Amino acid sequence: MEALLVWPEFPPTYWSYSYSLRLVGKRCLLPPLPLITVAAMLPDSWKLRLVDLNAERLSDEQIRGADVVLISGMLAQRKSMHQLVERCRALGVRCAVGGPYATAVPEDFAAADHVFVGEAEGSIGEFCRLLERGRAPHRFDGCDKPPITDSPVPRYDLLDVRHYLHMALQYSRGCPFSCEFCDIIVMYGRKPRVKTPEQVQRELDAIARTGFRGSVFFVDDNFIGNKKEVRALIPHLQSWQEANDWPFFFYTEASLNLADDEPLMKSMVEAGFESVFIGIESPSADSIAEMHKVQNMKGDITGRVHRIIEHGMDVWAGFIIGFDSDTPSIFDEQYDLIEQAAIPFAMVGVLQALPGTALTRRLEKEGRLKPHIGTDQFGYVNFETVLPEKTLVAGYRRLLRKIYDPRAYLDRVRAMLARRPQPRWRARPTAGQIVSGIRALITQGLIAHYRFEYLRFLWKVWRWDSSRLVEALMRAGAGHHFIEYTRKVVAPRLEAMLDARPLPALGGSSRGRVVCPDESP
Repeated sequence: MEALLVWPEFPPTYWSYSYSLRLVGKRCLLPPLPLITVAAMLPDSWKLRLVDLNAERLSDEQIRGADVVLISGMLAQRKSMHQLVERCRALGVRCAVGGPYATAVPEDFAAADHVFVGEAEGSIGEFCRLLERGRAPHRFDGCDKPPITDSPVPRYDLLDVRHYLHMALQYSRGCPFSCEFCDIIVMYGRKPRVKTPEQVQRELDAIARTGFRGSVFFVDDNFIGNKKEVRALIPHLQSWQEANDWPFFFYTEASLNLADDEPLMKSMVEAGFESVFIGIESPSADSIAEMHKVQNMKGDITGRVHRIIEHGMDVWAGFIIGFDSDTPSIFDEQYDLIEQAAIPFAMVGVLQALPGTALTRRLEKEGRLKPHIGTDQFGYVNFETVLPEKTLVAGYRRLLRKIYDPRAYLDRVRAMLARRPQPRWRARPTAGQIVSGIRALITQGLIAHYRFEYLRFLWKVWRWDSSRLVEALMRAGAGHHFIEYTRKVVAPRLEAMLDARPLPALGGSSRGRVVCPDESP
């Protein structure tokens, strides 16, 4: 059989880094790890082709040339997934959909020939045999939370790694906590399942064989969900890095209780972890209690963030507004926390009730759900909020403008670098990275509307410690997307909502603008 694996398009978001990707000459932030993982489980006799719609176009000829089109995606890729199903139907080619969205809402895919519900390990072989015989059912249920020690090395060889700024690898699935809004625990459970250290090393070997060098994202929704196992893994990561002359540096997602484990932070930095994304969500104790985020209740949030930074990792953080406990002061409280904690990369979104979550069940019981699934954090909320919606939108617009004012952002970068020790090692820059740095200097220092703030920032860093200029340039380059996307896309969209005008588009095609998974632990 010939199988065409298609990764749907993401809409542009803060996660997409589209403006910053242009500075470095890349099309996407991350590769389609779910699809290349599935590809490794397909029969050896099958001929495979992978198309990432965020990096390239898909022709009708490619679809017609396949016996089956395999589509996987998240809720954020909803629109593109349905368009792909319709294209396959119009061209008379069988299609099968799977992944988090199809698993959460399989009834949305009545138009697809087949819907694979659940995780692929342990059951996709039977599904493939049924496909080959023409006997596969419309809905096929995979194994419930299979051990991922059965998961093979993803097919990184199917990728054109030149398209991607970073590579991706998964160590664990699941999270031990019970945040009310989170769908990760619904899909993957509260008992984190992990791969063996040997599996992870084999996957790092596979990435290295592609010729890629640079940043590798451990896509786990909570990398430290099983602390005992992750402590056993990290020495293997460090030994692999040392044996391979440190080709990668790592980043991941983790819960805030990482700050309470000094040996774990120290070992992560020694293995090459340079940054971590943390779901902080809110400075409000009432809102944290409402969402059942117990891991954020212990101690001072700002102090805990500072501890992580002072151990040598940047902190990227997620924040949410729209909880029942939020008051009109929440927008200023969020801003104050972000500034005081020195978090340059603050992903602020409006709360959405996702399918299957405890939040959705509660709101449904209270009669507050609106009759659509919300996937657009810059659109209308999909439930009746306690704060008036106009107050929510106006406060959100003001908060984003303040956070991504160029001076405010760059000042937070300086404040973070002042706390963060200088990395003890750094791979020698490639020719491409040097060219990207020159491009960023020209774009941000000579062309951008905030060029004077940018040059002021570099001057201050140089006067403080000229050896930190490369770090400053990298973080300023990442911030280019946040600054421009807020100014050109998000602020006008929120203004249109306040004026009750039709919402402007989020920025057209997202080709070359892949986002990270949109959950925060």
